[in-house]
Amino acid sequence: MQLPSLLFCLLGLRSGALQTLSAMTTHYEALGIPRNANPERIKRAHRSLVKVWHPDTFPGGSEAQAEAGRRIREINAAYTVLSNARTRASYDANLEATAHHQERQLGRHSELIPEHCSRCKKPTTYWELAGAKTVKLCYACGGYGTR
Repeated sequence: MQLPSLLFCLLGLRSGALQTLSAMTTHYEALGIPRNANPERIKRAHRSLVKVWHPDTFPGGSEAQAEAGRRIREINAAYTVLSNARTRASYDANLEATAHHQERQLGRHSELIPEHCSRCKKPTTYWELAGAKTVKLCYACGGYGTR
């Protein structure tokens, strides 16, 4: 049985439900659990992953052992934060604030539109926020973008 398949079996997940740990962004994803997981589920997920990724189960000095060491540190860091109610609450608050900030940033960038020359209507090499009232000229019409 291949290692990813073993992970899915241990955690009871369908194939593709768990991303590779190297691409993880949150502690919840590192443990393969939802954000509303109870402490028992966190502990079970941690123990299952430690059994799979413990560096002693890989040949000594191999690339696989080095990768397992990196992953086990990631898993242990996630468990340390999520197993303590106080640190988990703080982490969740920070995670929500970060997500809210990213949504605002995406919303602002979605209002960007390509700029066009006011004379010839050709696109310039600039972008503008929707609703900005300025005269734009391309290089061919004697402008340097925005005037």
